[in-house]
Amino acid sequence: METFIYFFLETLIVGLIIFGLYTSKKHFGLGLLYVFLGTMQFFQTILSGNVYNLYFDTFLFSPGSTLIFTSTLFAVLLIFKNENVLKVRSAVYGIILSNIILVFLSYISLEQILSDNFSRNTTFLAEVFNFDFNLFITGLFLLYMDMLLIIYLYKYFESKFPKLIFFHFLIPSVVISVLDSFLFYSLNLYFEPNYFEMMTGNIVGKVLVSIILSALFSFYFMVNPGKENKKKDLKDIFVIFNFTNDKR
Repeated sequence: METFIYFFLETLIVGLIIFGLYTSKKHFGLGLLYVFLGTMQFFQTILSGNVYNLYFDTFLFSPGSTLIFTSTLFAVLLIFKNENVLKVRSAVYGIILSNIILVFLSYISLEQILSDNFSRNTTFLAEVFNFDFNLFITGLFLLYMDMLLIIYLYKYFESKFPKLIFFHFLIPSVVISVLDSFLFYSLNLYFEPNYFEMMTGNIVGKVLVSIILSALFSFYFMVNPGKENKKKDLKDIFVIFNFTNDKR
């Protein structure tokens, strides 16, 4: 239970930070939120390879990694709901670019560590900066598709059930959590002996984050109904990913 309390508090804090940085746009624009999302990608990489906890004596997953992945999607939804499509595009491609730069710098840092014997904590650092290229490409592609699909599902449920704000966030995020984990582990780790346990734990972690953040986000928008909401059609979603149309 202690691990879950830490997990709950961590999720709540990250959610509040996202809202805090977003509301600060009046003074700083959305730059602070973009920087936060970008730096969290590096933190996620470290956590996914090193920090794991057992929850409810059954499910093993990396709390920070599942949290950062899911909260990134929620932040994109927040921007989509309140801002124009160009700002959503900036967030989506900023996150993708952050991951690419992270891998490039990690590779350079790893080569620097291995080039001589003057670095400290080389074993630990080599593990931190090392990465599987296939896992990276798969994860990056899925992340890109996840952001597109969660925006589409959110807009669909919002248009069909306009008063069920909690489920606008919960259903799309749970669907994406299950789909992303299934595809990632099936494509990369299907033949591993603990494939099912790893995939199940990852799904459970993401679903827990989705429940907590859905409650937080729905509360925010119930307190601030339509305050900043930018009306968009389903077709506007594809404008985000189509550079031939720069609709604002």
